[in-house]
Amino acid sequence: MGYSDGRKQVQRILDLVGTLERSSGMKVAMLARLYDVDKSRIYSDLKILEEYYNVEKRQGFYRIRGQRKMPSPRITKAEARNLKLVIEASPLAKQPRFSNSLKSVLERLHPSLAKYIEKTLEEKEADTLHEAEADYLQSNSVSIQLKSDGFHTESDAYFDILEKALLTRKAVRASYLSGGKTESIEHLLHPYAIFFRKDDWYLEARSNLSEHASLTFKILRFQRIELTEETFEPPADFSLSEDLASRWELFSGEPICVTLKIAAHKAYLVTEKERHRSQEIIEQCPDGAVIVRYEVPKEGFIFWVLSLGDAVEVLDPPEFRAESQEIVNRMYEIYSGDLEV
Repeated sequence: MGYSDGRKQVQRILDLVGTLERSSGMKVAMLARLYDVDKSRIYSDLKILEEYYNVEKRQGFYRIRGQRKMPSPRITKAEARNLKLVIEASPLAKQPRFSNSLKSVLERLHPSLAKYIEKTLEEKEADTLHEAEADYLQSNSVSIQLKSDGFHTESDAYFDILEKALLTRKAVRASYLSGGKTESIEHLLHPYAIFFRKDDWYLEARSNLSEHASLTFKILRFQRIELTEETFEPPADFSLSEDLASRWELFSGEPICVTLKIAAHKAYLVTEKERHRSQEIIEQCPDGAVIVRYEVPKEGFIFWVLSLGDAVEVLDPPEFRAESQEIVNRMYEIYSGDLEV
């Protein structure tokens, strides 16, 4: 009696399905003798089957009366948008923060749908993708039910317009309010990609107001977006992952070479992980401090430097050191009055 290999139980359960579907009813003792196992094994098998089949019990006789209808997964509009975008732009799934979000949603989806999504993300061959899509569409037990996340914003409509613009390669007219500004600016944009960073959704697009190859826009800051009939072709050399890798967080611009000395109690910030692909640790000081060099856009990076307080010293270049010192002096003027006796 019994089994030492889990595959035996799987084989038995699969056979048990056919037995109980064909039978008008069988008792546990009869099934135990049929499969040469203890009755406790049969009870365990029946418990598993009840998750997927309508197992009917009458006067101690068991039989299967069809498959159990699988519940529709409850996911928010934002989670559904995550799935749609990650399927259409698989490189984004490699972002760690996004991977965790995707994993949590997949765990609640029906296996047929989860399998389709995972296969789409993993495979690169077009034929394989078409095959996966066919498997998904032919499944009669796949469904998604959206639940309200409690908020309705105009950005929901903006997503629809931007997704259509990406698909049809049409420009959009957009009114955008930058952070810290009081007046919005009108842009004619060529949308290149939508991506997720730092708990927000962003659009990477070419603007008629900038000489840069592309700019980054936080989607919730759009005041208005309209689809136009103007078409465009994205640059052949455009790579979202490459572009993001060159930035400091989400800040872009002309890079400058900066050398910092970071005190011992904060050195772990750069020794534990590479904060930017240009990071180069120049020296490990005897007191535990480290000297590190970055080649990054100045905007944004200076705020990270200042966030380290007195644990960091800008060594080079002189103009970056002077700018940091000027900000520190202005901060001192703000708070110096509190120090007077």
